Amino acid sequence: MRKNLKVLLSLVMAASMLAGCGGQKSEKPAESGAAERTTQASGGKEDGTGSEGGKVMTYAMQKEPETLDPTMNNYATSSIVLQNLFTGLMQIGPDGGLINGCAEKYEMSEDGLEYTFTLRDGLKWSDGSPLTAGDFEYAWKRTLARDTASPGAWYLFYLKNGEAYNEGKAAAGDVGVKAEDDKTLKVTLENPTAYFIDLTAVTAYFPVKKDAVEGPEAWTKSADTYVSNGAFRLKEINPQASYVLEKNPEYIDADTVKLDGVNIVFIESAEAALSAYNAGEVDVVDNTIIQTQAQSQYGGSDELKSYDLIGTCYYDFNCEKDYLSDARVRKALAMSLNRDVINQSIVASRPESSYAFVPHGIPYEGSGEDYRTTVGNLFTEDVEAAKALMEEAGYPGGEGYPTLTLITQNDQEKKDVAQAMQAMWKENLGVNVEIVTFEPKVYWDEQTAGSFDICYDGWTGDYPDPSTNLDCFLLQRNETQCRWLNHEAKEYDSMMKEARSLTDNKKRMELFETGEKLLMEEMPILPLYYRNAQLLVKPGCEGVIKTYIGHTIFKYADKQ
Repeated sequence: MRKNLKVLLSLVMAASMLAGCGGQKSEKPAESGAAERTTQASGGKEDGTGSEGGKVMTYAMQKEPETLDPTMNNYATSSIVLQNLFTGLMQIGPDGGLINGCAEKYEMSEDGLEYTFTLRDGLKWSDGSPLTAGDFEYAWKRTLARDTASPGAWYLFYLKNGEAYNEGKAAAGDVGVKAEDDKTLKVTLENPTAYFIDLTAVTAYFPVKKDAVEGPEAWTKSADTYVSNGAFRLKEINPQASYVLEKNPEYIDADTVKLDGVNIVFIESAEAALSAYNAGEVDVVDNTIIQTQAQSQYGGSDELKSYDLIGTCYYDFNCEKDYLSDARVRKALAMSLNRDVINQSIVASRPESSYAFVPHGIPYEGSGEDYRTTVGNLFTEDVEAAKALMEEAGYPGGEGYPTLTLITQNDQEKKDVAQAMQAMWKENLGVNVEIVTFEPKVYWDEQTAGSFDICYDGWTGDYPDPSTNLDCFLLQRNETQCRWLNHEAKEYDSMMKEARSLTDNKKRMELFETGEKLLMEEMPILPLYYRNAQLLVKPGCEGVIKTYIGHTIFKYADKQ
């Protein structure tokens, strides 16, 4: 089968290059020329200085962030920019580990329910005004407030009455966060949470300044009204083109920041990004626009850097559809793909194929071992078994099964992956698939609306614990993703919530293992590969890091 699939895949790729992807909707062509003009206008000189002097790095991302408001963030692209503009109580250090951010120290109660944070002296906002514990209290309650409708509110459900307040069942004063004075923040949790300190480095836990947020203008739309507290501050917003960040002189650790600024340019086309990099107009290229051509040119060189992430690329099944409500059908679709052919022939970063959901890099607490290694794979690829499942479900050889609609984003790699899956399902199961593509900003709206049978998805965790991945499939989140809401989904939801309340790591890991096995038995999602990331980095650009959660950090960088 592998040989036949490779031949089939080569035909799919050839057809793609000649004719493009059929059945596309709302696809926006890559504006290569515009992207290149942007980098020429915004990029630094070859000696490392920007247009106004100093050390400035130019960083190419595929798209403009969805939001610059930490409260409204639940997106990977936005998180990258926000992590360079803000600092939480804790932060990611130069070696990728957790270090103190705004917090000088913290104390935890014996029962694990209360944390008392003492803030560092001299904390300031980028406008020079004092930053206090009250700013954290305000920000966290703003994220939880029902009227805010934050997509990241669930991050703060760990706080006592956090979820109840979000649902309108408790008052703001009941939430477990209180500024006892300007330097002291007391936090009370709903249940002991082993990884709570890791959460305080996530964007949902960042402070925001009330006066800026509640000002007469939309505070995130102009550099003049934007206030942050990180290593860099916002100097310019050029919609659809670039953001200009400059060193924040009010940052608590400003004396350790070597760069004078970062120019972030948005280049949709991988070809245009590589051209700009080769021309010296861009110093760093993000992994989202590093594709096969860059891999071919720089693979094996010191300029192409690889990083393992604690994330998984997967596809959602719309379990509300009658023809996808049977777990046997979903398993058959998952088992009939040849992941290695896809991941080693199409995906530029050549990731490891996934046969479960939780990735490598997360510990199995109490054993000193990796969770994924300990639990192992939870399903296999087996075309004959997949055919048998389809027959059991009443669709022998795909007979009588409707054409499925698979939606994905419109970059070439994702389209090629979708075409390979389409070909494999047709050959192995007799199932027909129509592919529809959307530009990224439109795509997520289509997913939320449920306008799909199968859709591209992915998740990179926020902290090194299985819950950061497995909590993706709690009932509340399933409602706008895979729509897995049956009895087994409720059982899974119960297990994950029970794990939150435990301090016994052995029992927690047992629940995670049992829950993940149920998830893979029900297969509301189709894992494809464990995420990794790559950066193209020019020689002389040092200290740029890609964290295990996928954020590109410049506060430790230097440019020679």
